[in-house]
Amino acid sequence: MGNGAKRDLARQAANAAGAVFQALAGVFFVLNLSSESVAGGGGSTLIDPAGFAFFVWAPILLLSLAYAAYQALPSRRGDALLRRVGWPLAGAFFVNGLWEVASPLGRLGIAQVLIAVLLAFLAVAYFRLVRSGRGSLGRADRWLVAVPVGVYFGWITAANAVSLTSLASRSGLVDGGGLGGALIGAALLLVGGAVAAAVVRVGKAGVPHAYLAYGATFLWALLGVVANQYQASSLTTATAVVCAALVAWALLGGPWGGTFRAPAAQR
Repeated sequence: MGNGAKRDLARQAANAAGAVFQALAGVFFVLNLSSESVAGGGGSTLIDPAGFAFFVWAPILLLSLAYAAYQALPSRRGDALLRRVGWPLAGAFFVNGLWEVASPLGRLGIAQVLIAVLLAFLAVAYFRLVRSGRGSLGRADRWLVAVPVGVYFGWITAANAVSLTSLASRSGLVDGGGLGGALIGAALLLVGGAVAAAVVRVGKAGVPHAYLAYGATFLWALLGVVANQYQASSLTTATAVVCAALVAWALLGGPWGGTFRAPAAQR
């Protein structure tokens, strides 16, 4: 077995192990959500989504496992797309597993660093996927690679805004339920919405499965914010609606969100 084949096999093993690790760590996360370390820590913010929004973790973990099984097939070992996205996704799986352990234990600073690193890994995977263009991806790649990456990246984009606001609240920098918390939450939502719209726009150079999954998941997170905060904060609720409109505009087209193709995707 040559060095290239060994690297491919190592990548396949890392993805499979990472997907299983984050799924098992997710069980630990759920079982410890009501522990003293979490419930007694405070930090509730005015951009926290409603509880139903967090059910997105079920498809994220299941899609990750489906991707891991697909990429582990012997026929996929030397696949060019999987070589590009495989290592960033393996890193994302392991980092998320660590976050799922650190967050319930109240390790706030560590958890924030981990979720930021997770976002970076997913961004690398997403943009490498986009650069692959449209014609090079088969049906299985679109559903078992592009969709998992899009859903995962969309949720973690939104989660970083909530996590930063929660960290500011728990560290005492702002009152999570006061004006300061509303202002910082709204500002981070706006940043997240602008980033999400840009990600969708850039994603139109690749297969639609990735950017549609990304945009839909980010909108799901915003729906959770509106459902949870419409009585608590008109500022963050209105900001979430504005962000949703911005992302929807990017998804549906229009002067700013129109489709374009990267040079590599042109024919």
